[in-house]
Formats: sequence, structure tokens, C-alpha cells
Amino acid sequence: MFMALLFCWMGWKREALLHIGIMAVLTAGFFLLQEIRSQDSFDYSAPYTGELRFDGDYSIDGDGLRGFARLDGGTRVYAKYRIATAEEKAALEESLFESLLVVEGVFEAPSPPSHRFSFDMQKYLDHNGAKHILAVESIIGVEQRETVISKLHGQRQWLKKHIQQTFPSSLATEAEALLIGEQENMANEDRLMYQTLGITHLFAISGLHVAILVGIVYFVLLRLRVRKETALLLLLGILPVYAVLAGGAPSVLRSVFMVSAVLFVRLFNLRVSIAHILLGSFVFFILWSPFMMYDIGFQLSYGATFGIIYSSRFLKADQSAIKSGLILTAISQVTLYPLLLFHFYEISLSAFLVNSLFVPLYTLFILPANLVLLALTFLFQPAAGFVFGMYEPLREVIEKLMVWLSGLPYQMWNPGKPEAWMLAALFVSVLLFYSLAEQGFRYWQVLVLIVPAVVFTLLPYFDSALKVAFLDVGQGDSAVIELPYRQGVYVIDSGGLLRFDTEEFKKRGRPYEVGRQIVAPYLKGNGLSSVDVLVLSHADADHAEGAEELFPLLRIKELHLSPGSQVEGIIQDIAPFAKEAAVRFPGRGSGWAKGGATFRYLSPADAEYEGNNDSLVLLVESGEYRVLFTGDLEEAGERDLEAAYGGALSRLTVLKVGHHGSKTSSSQAFLELVKPRLSIFSTGIDNRYGHPSEEVVDRFNALGLPTLNTADTGTIEMEIKDGQVTLQTMR
Repeated sequence: MFMALLFCWMGWKREALLHIGIMAVLTAGFFLLQEIRSQDSFDYSAPYTGELRFDGDYSIDGDGLRGFARLDGGTRVYAKYRIATAEEKAALEESLFESLLVVEGVFEAPSPPSHRFSFDMQKYLDHNGAKHILAVESIIGVEQRETVISKLHGQRQWLKKHIQQTFPSSLATEAEALLIGEQENMANEDRLMYQTLGITHLFAISGLHVAILVGIVYFVLLRLRVRKETALLLLLGILPVYAVLAGGAPSVLRSVFMVSAVLFVRLFNLRVSIAHILLGSFVFFILWSPFMMYDIGFQLSYGATFGIIYSSRFLKADQSAIKSGLILTAISQVTLYPLLLFHFYEISLSAFLVNSLFVPLYTLFILPANLVLLALTFLFQPAAGFVFGMYEPLREVIEKLMVWLSGLPYQMWNPGKPEAWMLAALFVSVLLFYSLAEQGFRYWQVLVLIVPAVVFTLLPYFDSALKVAFLDVGQGDSAVIELPYRQGVYVIDSGGLLRFDTEEFKKRGRPYEVGRQIVAPYLKGNGLSSVDVLVLSHADADHAEGAEELFPLLRIKELHLSPGSQVEGIIQDIAPFAKEAAVRFPGRGSGWAKGGATFRYLSPADAEYEGNNDSLVLLVESGEYRVLFTGDLEEAGERDLEAAYGGALSRLTVLKVGHHGSKTSSSQAFLELVKPRLSIFSTGIDNRYGHPSEEVVDRFNALGLPTLNTADTGTIEMEIKDGQVTLQTMR
């Protein structure tokens, strides 16, 4: 509906009611379709044996095959399958698209999200028209059905391999993204760099990409003395093919539709505005696949295009190419920024200037260069090699410039995810700004945008609550402490996974990362991009491995390590990422005070690191409330604490239970001493270690000590404000 309002407020008032009517009809139709789909009568309780056909957006990564698929009868599910051998993987990669599989499997309910900012599998299924997950246990038959689409998909895979084989390795990934919309091989470091600079959109097939491609082909056809009408007809036939070769993402489909419509209008000399073409394509795609509305690329693509089209008068007002480029970038950023915050929690501030440099560079030089180089690899490889010899060093210079620019501090604005009322206020400010600017732009009108954004950013600094969150990181530990008025942010452990050597074909290009996918989203979703202290209690992977992923994403001022643990392999792996952080090795008796809270380390007592019992044990006190973080402290370490502190440990508010509830921790004597009002187990669902131990759980129950387990509740958030303690769990 925001797009409908944008139509109203940006100059097309005579047709505003028509636009709103169309949007209202589409919205009503969408909810009607949702209601129809909710009446699904498929029996998901029984094992499934039957046909399955994967849609085009499946992926094979390592030994995992997953993606949306259709069952016999058309029911859509999310299917996943664990590939057994390298030979089976090669066969599936070669022939899976449009093949009809006969499978056996069972349906699974999706895992709930760890916290409100982490990936929600159920929502992902709902937004893609699916209901359940089908865990395929075996593939008992494959019937290849060759269609035009499957042949084109095969050509896409062949083209992808051709690029990988003929382009230098430093250029192949970028060429795949620019030419065929393939971003799977893009490194996380590169993704982060593009995100920081605000140029991620350059690597998605856009209307500008398609227009440049069409322009080049049209120019070549005319040079070959092909009549204009014939050239336009050829292009209209080529564009749908290119849409499939480029991956068929919503942004690609929109771009191809728009360019095709413009060519069609030109071919038949019709008088149709670009705004009506855009509206027509929007209506077409929503009617064709209503669930596209949920696709982030679809939302951003149409949102940016709406903003540019309905702000064309600003671009016409100044003929300077540089100023027009800056205005174009600003319009796109301003139009989309509430939506970007809702999905990604942060925005690149440098994008306004960086895009004015890199958009022309990519569209006028790098993209055409890749098209020419691709053609040369087909026509005459030695000539391609000669051009690569000149282009690659130049591209390396551009890469170094990008790395340098992305390394500049304070480029990202991270106010967090806006709640519904704030999101509405931000959208209203955008509409109001355009409405005022339409009457005649004045610089003071920018305040209409800035004031709500500043208010949103500053709101947490007026919050008097002390917040402690125990994150659901699976089998591991991670907690976040935020002081009142955001005077300090502290992270205790980062979660992580044990990584084992495995067969080559099983290795994933994009493995699951707790730090990047659980801890960082929680912080950024809350508007936290800077951490005062990251405490890694000890050198076990489930407490420290995720830190390697946090340092590139957050500004971490201090890193606290258990004395002597710096020689451990996992800490040495983290060290290169922590160069800008001040590294401390605190022990018993050290600590600090800030924002009305005190932080004291109770352990270890020496600098010799010997494992779990040398975990950093941190006591956090604020008034009468006390929280004890024990790492993986075991019974011997607990006895040491009892001897050193005795009754000073009694009557804790919260105990973060040591070693995830292992039977080697939480001794009877220790629990009788600390008597916590609440104890938190941090464990993974059905973990291999059987944590928490039944023996330990019984001990807590016998003493009448309440407990919560992140495996059951998800992330646990505690808020202390005005003498009241509020608990909130994810599930």
C-alpha cells in the first residue's frame, strides 16, 4: 500500500484513485488467495512416497540439496535431502532441473527462530506459498523431462562453467553476478564490502543492466544492416530467454518486462508512459504470483523505480550529469530507507556519494567490458587472454579503492529494526517530503526526513532499563548486556560450532555461522553496532568460534580472554580479526563499573589455562539484582568459588548454569549456596551431549530452583526497570 500512496503523492493526482483502486483490488485478491491456500487438505502427518519436482530456485551446497518443490497434485513444500556420494551429487547437478523425482520422506515442522531478528523458517515458507518441510530420505527414481525451460537452465549452467573456466579466478565471480545473476560464489568479505559501500544492487540484474545489454545488441544488429523493426522483434524474442539465463529472480523479471514493454511500445509507436508500464508490470506479476510481494528484491526493485519515475521533474531541473547522478542516488535511498531498515536494520551513509562514482563506472565500463570479454572467450580465446592481461590489473586497482573506501569508519547507520508505529512514521515522512518538494524544493524540507530518523536513532538512549539477553545459539553460549540509557554494551561469549574434517564434496561454500546468523542480527536488530567488551569465557568452540564472524560486522572495543588461553588454536584463529580491539586478560578481583552496574571477575585465580575450570566467571550487579556468568565451570571450579567468596555469592537473581547443565557442574553444595531466583541452561535442541543432564535438572527441581532452557524457550530477555524484572521468551 506504500507504493499506492507513492503514486498519489508524487504528481499523478488525476489517476490517483485509479492507482489506489488497483492496489486495493490486488491486496484483496492476495488475502483471498491466502485464505484459499490456508484450506490445504494435504495429509502431512503420514510418510510421503511419490513424485517431487524442484522449482528453479533450489541449491546444492556441499552434501545438501534444498529448495522449494511441487508434490504430486501441486502441493508446494520445502524439500531437503542429504546427498550420499560425490557421484550422486554430480548426477543431481547435471540433471535435476525439471526432472521428476520419485522420493520417500517425512514431513517436518520448521524450527522456530532463535530470536525476533533471526531467520524465521515458518515465515519463509508462508511467504513462498509452502506449508511444510519434506525431509527426503531417499530418491528411488529420476525421470528426466526435457522442456524449453530446462534446456535454457542447462545453458545457464553451461555458461556458468564457461565463465569459471575462461575468466581469471579474480574476475569470474563478478562476471557471474553481472552477466547471469549468479551470486552463490561471492565471498562473505566481498558481500560485506559491497553492503558497507551501498553498492550491492550493482551485482543484481537490474533494468539498467538489461537496457545496456539491449543497447549493445541493438547497435550490433543495426551495424549488420538489420532493419530497426526486425531488430526490435529479435530483441523481444531474446529478452525472455535472457530472463531464464539470468536466473529469473523477481528483479530480473521486472527489468525484462519493463524493457520488453518499452520496445513493444516503440515498435508499434504507441503513446504509453513509463509510469503506466511500471504499474502494468506490477499488476501482472502480482496476479501471476502474489507471493512475489514478500520478496525483498521485488519490493526494493519496484520501490526504487517508483521513486525515480515519480521524481523525474527533479532530474529534469538540472542538466548536470554529476548532479543528476547524485539526485538519482538520493531519490533511491530516500524512497527505500524505511524498507531497508525494516529488512536489514542498517543503511550505508556513504552510498549517496559512492554510488555517484560506481554506478557510472559499472554501467559504462565494467559491465560492457564483461560482455565484450565473454564474447571474446567464444570468438577467439587468445584475444580474450590479451584483453584480460590489460583489464585484470585495472580491475585490481578498482578493487583496492573499494577495499580502502569500505575500511573508512562510521559509514553504516544502524538504528535497528523499526517497530510498526515507527515504520509508519518513517514512511509518512518520506511521502510528506516528496509532497513538499513537488511544490518547490527547499533545503529546509530535508528536516522532514531527518527529524524522524534522528528520533528513531535516539530513542534507546532514553531507556532507563538494564537489559540482559541469553541468546539461543544452539549448543553454545552467548549473552548480551545493555546498560540503562545505552551507556554500555557487553557480549559474553559468541556461540559457535565444532568444525570437523569431512569429504571434499560435503564441504559447503556457505556454511552455517552462529556469529553471523544469530548473534550479529540480534545486536544490529536492536540498533547495536558497537560493543564495549566482548568476553570469551574460555577457548571452546561453542563459546568462542562465532567471534571470528563478529569482528568484521561490529566495532568491538575490548576483547577479554581467560589468562593463558591465547595460545589455544581457536583464539589464534580469532586474533587476525581482533587487531583493532584492546585485548585484556582479566583474572580474579579485576573488573569495572559503569551506568550504575559493577562487573567483577571471580575466576580464574592464576594465569595457567587448563580448560573449563579456568573459564572467566563474571558477576554483574545492579542494585539488588545480580547475574552470574560461569562459562563451563565444573565442580572443582565451583568449590574454589565457594572457598573464595562464600556467602557473598548467595541469593543470585540469575545464574547462567555452568557447562550447559553437564553432570560435571552445578554441584549440590554450589546450588545451595547461590540459590538463584532463576537459572538459565543454554543448550541445543536434541544435542549430542544430552545437556542438560537429567541428574542436574533433578537437583534444581529438588531444591525448588526455577529454570529455563534456551532449547525450549529460544532467546530469553530480562529487563530490569523501576525495581521490576520482566522476562520475555521467544517461544
